[in-house]
Amino acid sequence: MKLIRSVVVVSLVVFMASCADAPNKKNTVKRPDIKVVQPDRELSSQYYLNQAQRKFAQDGDTTERNDLLLLAASKLQQEQNCNASIKLLNILTPELIHPENQAQAQLLLAECYVQLPSPALLHAQKLLEKLPNDFTEQARIRAVQAHIDEHQQAWLEASKNLLAAGNLNNENSLRLWRALGNLNAKQAQQAIIDEPRLRSWLDLKDIVQQQGLEPDMLQRSVSQWQSKHVYHPLSQALPETLITAMSKAPIIAKRVAVLLPLTGRLGSQGNAIKDGIVAAYLAQLNNSSLKTNGTSIPNIELRFFDSALKTPQELNGLVADYDVIVGPLLKEKIAELITLLPANKSILALNRIDLVIASDTTATATFADANHLITEKANVAQSEIESDAVISDDKTQNSRPEIFYFSLAPEDEAIQLAKHIYDSGLRHPVVLSADTSTTQRMAEAFIEQWRVHQRQKDYVAPATGTFTDSKSMRKLVSELLDVAQSRQRVKQIELLTTSEVYAVERNRRDVDAIILFANPEQTELLSPIIESSLSPFAAREISVFASSRSYTLDLNKNSIRDLRNLTFIDMPWMMPNNPWLELANEVGTLWPQSQDSLLRLFALGYDAYNLIPKLRHLKLLPITSVPGLSGELSISSDGEVHRVLQWAKVQQDRVTPFAME
Repeated sequence: MKLIRSVVVVSLVVFMASCADAPNKKNTVKRPDIKVVQPDRELSSQYYLNQAQRKFAQDGDTTERNDLLLLAASKLQQEQNCNASIKLLNILTPELIHPENQAQAQLLLAECYVQLPSPALLHAQKLLEKLPNDFTEQARIRAVQAHIDEHQQAWLEASKNLLAAGNLNNENSLRLWRALGNLNAKQAQQAIIDEPRLRSWLDLKDIVQQQGLEPDMLQRSVSQWQSKHVYHPLSQALPETLITAMSKAPIIAKRVAVLLPLTGRLGSQGNAIKDGIVAAYLAQLNNSSLKTNGTSIPNIELRFFDSALKTPQELNGLVADYDVIVGPLLKEKIAELITLLPANKSILALNRIDLVIASDTTATATFADANHLITEKANVAQSEIESDAVISDDKTQNSRPEIFYFSLAPEDEAIQLAKHIYDSGLRHPVVLSADTSTTQRMAEAFIEQWRVHQRQKDYVAPATGTFTDSKSMRKLVSELLDVAQSRQRVKQIELLTTSEVYAVERNRRDVDAIILFANPEQTELLSPIIESSLSPFAAREISVFASSRSYTLDLNKNSIRDLRNLTFIDMPWMMPNNPWLELANEVGTLWPQSQDSLLRLFALGYDAYNLIPKLRHLKLLPITSVPGLSGELSISSDGEVHRVLQWAKVQQDRVTPFAME
């Protein structure tokens, strides 16, 4: 067997060496085999492959041949030819006898696996676990582990591993900066405890978060930080977006056009958003007057246009004289309008275009890390959207309008729930969703976010189920919690004995969280069913979570009783005793019959107007955020506004908001 494998190794070496030499075979002159030392040129993988072939041909020494092949595999990796390196190492590894060589081969394989276009993270993780604890290449191990952590969004571990790996060149410094940017406050504190060297990095993060929306103040504070940390990797090369944020002026709106459907089937929604924008506009006027003792009022013109029956071309003509556009609401009109707007416009669209399906003559594309999107018009209803590369110089950047997207996407709530539940250490969730398009999308978004951790050892895919009515609810809960099986076991015991059996049905012991995607009425039915299905003898309480779709302001005493112990997320604006009680009272007086959905759209309009002067810097610095009626608001690098919602729990006879990382 060893002889066969040795022949395979030799054959592979000959093949790879001949492939590397192939381009040079034409018009070559045969000459004596002379070893040439090339001190001024780094030796290539081809050199080591040739040397391994010659060495084995001369004296059959497999030990030195294997050493040379390891060097060849390392060089192939440096030459960004990991596929060839992996092929070589997979054949070579069983031939290696010395533990040090075996460890080197495993580490090289792991490094290549994480560098593939589609990283083989599970294979890389298994290889790292096989390495001996006393292996000398600890920095390289931490570098590979950092790649794995980043893919799994384990940002705290990624931060510590990146720092421990050393080699903080520009690329790795920016990777560490990005990882730290994804830490919440609790994780940031833990990072400093685990690795005190991260304090300087997190000090800069604090500066950006606190002063990111004030360019002059930000520049002064960053300069002071650089003076204090002269030799810091980031001090030598600040992130480009931070440099831009310190020099860019905020958006100064003089004329604002709002495009909303004020009539027709979406008229009530459009008018709710309009009311929120007007309320924010008046509040801004009032605050400015108070600050300046009534001597100065901002000269901002605000005008509303009914977009219900207008084409994107007509809307483009209406906003020609306005510098900032808020709206429109429909995805089709947004997709068309952004292709028509000139360079000097800033638009805050009130919906998010995740994917645009174009006609047969156009393509389908998703948004990438781009400042703006440009495309050719396909037709009135649909258009192709292509993402442009990140643009660094202002001249090119200003050749296109600034585009931002703000919506109340229900999928965002599902993603927030998934992140929190995982970060809380819960690993066995059960997802129950109503049979509607919206709740199904939310369930899919939750599962997709949960899959980020599928390469973790403790990963378990969520159990899921869909219900249509109260009967299917009971059946679904019984099946997913294994209560039916427990009930059957009790019956079997009763048949085996003549004595009276006292038994309590038990649910699955592994389930630690139940997530509901349902409306308030359905949740009121579900919550008692779940509570009655849970064993009182369980070692720990099973938490029940829900989205804002399970909550309404019209909860009565019976509803609160049925929802007790339910934890959910919703806009701060919808919570009792929120900071905007005066505004809430005014809205309640003006529109006493407003539905919850319209109140949420009011908050969308209110926040949209207040975001206008902050849009540019929030996008440049995604780690910054501002509080709003609809949540804690930040903007990703592709211009999408993201909300972090308020947490609350139904306890006793009331809804109690609380802070949660």
